[in-house]
Amino acid sequence: MADSVLVIGTSGVGSLERSYQRALERLGWKVHAWDPVMALQRVARGQRFGQIFSAFVHVEPWANKSNAELLRLTDELRPDLILVIGTSGVRGGTLAQIKVRGRNTLIYCIYPDSPHNLDSDRIHCLPFFDRVTTSSPAWVDAFEKLGARQAHYLPFAADTDLHRPLSENGAGPPTTHELAFIGTWRPERERVLEQLTDFNLRLWGSDYWKSRTRSGSPLRSRWGGRSIVGSEFARVCHEAKILLNILDPVTWPGPNMRTFEQPACRAFSLATRSPAVSELFKEGENIECFESVEEAREKIGFYLKNETARQRLAEKSYRFVVDQGHTYVDRAKQLLAWCVEDR
Repeated sequence: MADSVLVIGTSGVGSLERSYQRALERLGWKVHAWDPVMALQRVARGQRFGQIFSAFVHVEPWANKSNAELLRLTDELRPDLILVIGTSGVRGGTLAQIKVRGRNTLIYCIYPDSPHNLDSDRIHCLPFFDRVTTSSPAWVDAFEKLGARQAHYLPFAADTDLHRPLSENGAGPPTTHELAFIGTWRPERERVLEQLTDFNLRLWGSDYWKSRTRSGSPLRSRWGGRSIVGSEFARVCHEAKILLNILDPVTWPGPNMRTFEQPACRAFSLATRSPAVSELFKEGENIECFESVEEAREKIGFYLKNETARQRLAEKSYRFVVDQGHTYVDRAKQLLAWCVEDR
């Protein structure tokens, strides 16, 4: 009988949870899922109003009741591993009771954000995990000081079901844009991107690119009108010559998701330079980086004029991510290796 895992987290298209579920299934595990947001909506009082209210305000009796559903589910499934993505909606006390009732069940946490986004409820969960992973090497020490018993650096990766080239060897119809950026509006990103609008630039993300940019910002007309998720990501990468990856103060030093997703689509990626990115990639060989807008403009100009060099680097970047251990199947293998150690 295959080992079983219960993945806890959101169930949206293109979510990190879905990527790990697919990877674990490929490795032969029986995968179950529990979405704390959906569970909370099931127990919220007041019908539609209660569901909306619970998304913004913590109501402890509702959280307790939804987590009782998790406790019953773990009793029923008796999984070998519980994999919590992010910890939002999961109570520390519930994790403690799961450990009491299922002593042979390992509980791991994959925390995808920086310590800045930890609230008190999430911090209370940390001591009850057998292992906690963080997406940047810079944050391991912080998680241990906050209560994690074993904290590890486990970077993001590429989900090759979603992040893959649309054509072989970059062949296909002409690209539509010189530059593209996929991500959420941030004031720091706005300042950088406004200085690149003399290029053919396209932005993809939430309507913050329309509502939160300064009045009269040229970026408003560059917004593509929606966020990009799932398989659409590969199409956007295919339609732009250069994909930008701009780290903000909250996510620095990365590497963030785009560090792996864009190369997996065989996109040419120009990323914010950081120690964590430089530890993984070789600048000038399988990634290009920038520290200032002036440096970004210089490299954009060079690679727009040098198609062969741009495609060569994009190909090396693609091979590095897909063939050298940076897919979610590779990350799942590391989780399973830890399971063997911890049993």
